[in-house]
Amino acid sequence: MTEFWRGPALAKMMRAIHSYSSMLVLVLLLFFAITGITLNHPDLIISKAGQVSQQSELELPPYLQLAELPESAAKQAEIAAQFRNWLSQEHQIKASVFSYSFEVDDMLLELDFKRPAGYASVVVDFSAGTAELDMEFGGYLALLNDLHKGRNAGISWVLLIDLTAIACIVFALTGFYLILKQPSRRSLGNSLAMLGIFVTLFAYILSLH
Repeated sequence: MTEFWRGPALAKMMRAIHSYSSMLVLVLLLFFAITGITLNHPDLIISKAGQVSQQSELELPPYLQLAELPESAAKQAEIAAQFRNWLSQEHQIKASVFSYSFEVDDMLLELDFKRPAGYASVVVDFSAGTAELDMEFGGYLALLNDLHKGRNAGISWVLLIDLTAIACIVFALTGFYLILKQPSRRSLGNSLAMLGIFVTLFAYILSLH
């Protein structure tokens, strides 16, 4: 067992892990690197061409028209779910983050759909039998930037960000190990690692002034 941790078998395994982990996150690493630049320089990259705003009035279907609103939380959740399904199927309004609130006395229901680079807000007036839709999409550049931050992107995308970070850590540590195992490159590798640490600290200290 000791020979494995010191012998060529470990180095071979590390090279395999290093190579395959890099391929696993290749596209995602490029995505987060490029969107990191666009996030860091919003004043240089301005894109308003893709922004879309929409305001309209929707007529409620008969099965969603109510004469009175329930006060129980369970029944309100059921009604909100019905409206969410209706808006998704009939008007293609979907989002990763969904919330709602009732105003029983005023016969109103407000539904909020949040997603990367956009939102949709629907105010349902049961007394009038209508729903006011306010929707906005900030463009594809804003979409990419919000995906980089995981903003309103849902649990599946957040998990993908975490898995990408873990794969990058594995990629970095196996690369560091492989450099240390090569005497001809160890000195240069250590120097570059120290340079990276110095540049990071220097940039942080410089930013404080």
